[in-house]
Amino acid sequence: MSTLRTDRRLLSTHLSEDKTQTTTTVGNNNNKKITIRDIRKKCRQRLPISMVTAYDYCSAKQVDRAGIDIVLVGDSLGMVMLGQSGTADVTMDQMVHHCRAVRQGSRRSFIVADMPFGSYEISQSRALANAIRLVKEGGAEAVKLEGVGGHRQLMTIRAIIGAGIPVMGHIGLTPQSSGQFGGFRVQGRLASQALGIVDDALALQEAGCFAVVIEMVPQVVGTEIARLLRIPTIGIGAGNGTDGQVLVYHDMLGMYADFVPKFCRQYARLSSTIHEALVQYRSEVESRQFPVAADHTFAMKDTEEMDKFLTGVAAKCSHHSSDSTGSTCSSSSASVLRVTDDNKSINHAISGTVSDSSNSSVNDTLALVADRTVISSSAMNDNNSCDNSNDRQYLINNVKVGDEQQRRGPKVVVIGGGAMGSLFSAKLAAQGSSDVWMVSSWREHVEAINRDGLKLYNIHDQRETVRSVRATLDGMEVLSDGRQPDVCLVLVKSHSTEKASETASTLVGHNPQAIVVTLQNGVGNREQISATLDKCGYSNRVCQGVTNNGAFMLGPGAVRHTGSGLTYLASSAVAAPGGADDDNNNNELSFGEFASLLTTAGIDSQLSTDEDSLVWSKVVVNAAINPLTALMGVTNGYLLRHDYPRRMMRRLIAEGMHVCRAKGVQLVYGDDLDQAYDYVAQVVERTSGNLSSMLRDVLRGQPTEIQAINGQIVKEGERLDVSVEYNKQVMDMLLTGQFINV
Repeated sequence: MSTLRTDRRLLSTHLSEDKTQTTTTVGNNNNKKITIRDIRKKCRQRLPISMVTAYDYCSAKQVDRAGIDIVLVGDSLGMVMLGQSGTADVTMDQMVHHCRAVRQGSRRSFIVADMPFGSYEISQSRALANAIRLVKEGGAEAVKLEGVGGHRQLMTIRAIIGAGIPVMGHIGLTPQSSGQFGGFRVQGRLASQALGIVDDALALQEAGCFAVVIEMVPQVVGTEIARLLRIPTIGIGAGNGTDGQVLVYHDMLGMYADFVPKFCRQYARLSSTIHEALVQYRSEVESRQFPVAADHTFAMKDTEEMDKFLTGVAAKCSHHSSDSTGSTCSSSSASVLRVTDDNKSINHAISGTVSDSSNSSVNDTLALVADRTVISSSAMNDNNSCDNSNDRQYLINNVKVGDEQQRRGPKVVVIGGGAMGSLFSAKLAAQGSSDVWMVSSWREHVEAINRDGLKLYNIHDQRETVRSVRATLDGMEVLSDGRQPDVCLVLVKSHSTEKASETASTLVGHNPQAIVVTLQNGVGNREQISATLDKCGYSNRVCQGVTNNGAFMLGPGAVRHTGSGLTYLASSAVAAPGGADDDNNNNELSFGEFASLLTTAGIDSQLSTDEDSLVWSKVVVNAAINPLTALMGVTNGYLLRHDYPRRMMRRLIAEGMHVCRAKGVQLVYGDDLDQAYDYVAQVVERTSGNLSSMLRDVLRGQPTEIQAINGQIVKEGERLDVSVEYNKQVMDMLLTGQFINV
């Protein structure tokens, strides 16, 4: 009877694991419960204190097992668990709920719970009641309050401590009130501000706090506060001179790929691991590879019971089919269900059959792909397309090309390893007819590509691992095979154009037949690249293009294609018959041929004769969307849902159109403001869930392209005496960090 036991504990791996699991700490009594006395003792002995956030049973158990001293149930759960934009909306009920879950998973660590915004500011009695709730209902052992807030809040802290509840303070950047600081910004850069933070720390110590968190201050400020205080200091973005450190669980484990705070070190990158596992699971479910009968399913008690069951099912099926038309029952189901002991050998036989069949069809598939490639190339000129992505995926997964010459086509060098550079590299290399190199300064990305291949997730979230991209930190390595590039594709941020143009001139300058193509945002990139080539005495042709594709990085070695659109190549070389693009010899790749190469690779491309129209049309669109999302910290879709950003978009578009009219540039969406606004609104709708590249740069603390976009509108407007006050306003705000609270 023991084999039939259905105790729920046996159905959950973590519960049985808890019975035998031991902690894996270093230099501590592994199972000893941490108390305030232990924390103070470590501080006196100058032993660093570790603290990590946790929000549920699973994360608390992992933190506890790792031997972390303090687990913080932070109100940051609003952002990382509930998807909110900040911490201000977190409620007491939510804090109690999550704290209780953490209590269940934590046996050793000392538990501190944040008091959420609004739970302690209104009155001393309400603050005391809420602190008691966190301890009594949530199982917290201490509470944390943000800021000092003057004499009144210090009295509240004393009252909570007087009730027997330890209090941890929090100074520097206080996320609950970050709006008054202009967002999540470093505090104490000025001496007067830093001295004020020191005063706050001393006041909290005097009020009786047992420890203080110091967030996002210069290292010298954090170090001096730690030196002055008798109580432990826990830093987050405060340097290495505090008594301990705290990080957010999700940040340090890399569970979100789109943003990593500067002060955070990622000890793992679980976002891509989790994503790949889920995609593989979905694929195996859809292909019925999971579950495997022998490994993941259950059998009936014995064959006699199974026979009785199948006989009963057959009887029900017969009765049902006699009463209902159109229903069927398979007579073969019994034979399938009776397979029990031989499942493993049958599965092996099936997999062997599939494998043999696949291998035998490789040559046929190669021929099929070759035929389709020819059809696709010719059909492209008729504005048709042929999707051979499934065949291409099959070849990448199953065919190994032994001879380098078999895959050599035009040698394409992509300068830039960001989202667009990675997308174009993966697409061109996956197509198989180009020798693709990537030059990037992102070391982890380069190493991941060369080690594991470049992972491309298409717009349907299907993964393709492209192993033929060769990535390098050193552009000179591109020439190590003795072959000069035919195409240099520049896809870096506009503020990196100068350096990229120098790299491009080094790579293509000694091959006058090579072409350079830039698909960068903003104005003036082609001119800067051409000027660098001219300065070096090279005559290579340079083409300016724009692309309406979207992509973002999932992490090193992985990029997601988020949206498809046309890519246009424009140059004076294609502007008139008999130009340089028409008069090329057999060894020279034309812009038209490169457009065909892109289209065959799945990036629909066309030639244009009006470079200014293409470039400025995109500049006006970007100028209306990107800076607003960056200043407000919102997704693209937010702009259409609220009056203020809608009005600002319209004003920015109008100024951009007036500048283009004064320049004599015809925009692709016409000269009517309503039509232009509708065009931009459609772009916003198609990308409503995206974070703009400018916002991503702000979040990463990197320079933005504001001066190459809105700055160009301002520059040309001032030159032509056209009003550009709104474009100047958003540019100045972004450059000086005057962010908008929403």
